[in-house]
Amino acid sequence: MRICVVHSYFRAMKKLFGLLVFLFFLSNNGICQRSVKDSTLAFVSLGANLGLQTPFADLSDRFGYGGLVGGELMLKTKSNLTFEGQYGFFFGNKVKEDTILKPLLTSQNFLINREGEPADVFLNERGFLINGKVGKIFPVIGPNPNSGLHLAVGAGFMQHKIRILEQSQKVPQLLGEYIKGYDRLTNGFMLSQSVGYSHFSNYKLVNYYIGFEIHEAFTQNRRSLNYDTGIKDDHNRLDIMGSIILRWYFPMYKRQPQEFYFY
Repeated sequence: MRICVVHSYFRAMKKLFGLLVFLFFLSNNGICQRSVKDSTLAFVSLGANLGLQTPFADLSDRFGYGGLVGGELMLKTKSNLTFEGQYGFFFGNKVKEDTILKPLLTSQNFLINREGEPADVFLNERGFLINGKVGKIFPVIGPNPNSGLHLAVGAGFMQHKIRILEQSQKVPQLLGEYIKGYDRLTNGFMLSQSVGYSHFSNYKLVNYYIGFEIHEAFTQNRRSLNYDTGIKDDHNRLDIMGSIILRWYFPMYKRQPQEFYFY
């Protein structure tokens, strides 16, 4: 009796397997795999940024235009909402506030090192920003519902200073803690807005963002004393930076299971 039951069980399983195979091939046209091309997907993406930045408001009194590099981590939901965490490093060699070392110059406008030789000093812009953003992709243009006009707003932190480089390291006034009295270290709370286009390829090979971003930072000088003026600068500043950004995305898609529809 036991042998007959087992035999009947395998025979039923064989029939069921055959039926499933038949239905699989019969409904082959109904097989659909969710993809970037035809579905709005949720995924995480890493991004590498490269851009040009231009200062406005108080920031333009100190610096000229420069560059911007950085990275981001973005989460995109199925409803095309985006949540982004960004870090950006900005730099430039156009320093307008170039009189900070004037008290150290000779009557012939030379800076002399401790060996009595003229010293070469270079002034550069250095800064960074940390930003969290919330946005949305509107698929009005692009190859699929995951691409389109990308709008975002955010808040974060901006810091910048004048980098003073004296290559010989033989000017005592510009060594160690003394250099902090001239570098104008400034930072504060920041708001940001951006508008651009995010593109996620149907074939997952070409993924990028290009757009315009603006950052408004409410900052103050954080040094206790500016040595060149002999006073503390405690004025409230409005530092605005506009940037044209190109970002290359590295999306990490979740492997999508196949869904079967039987008619």
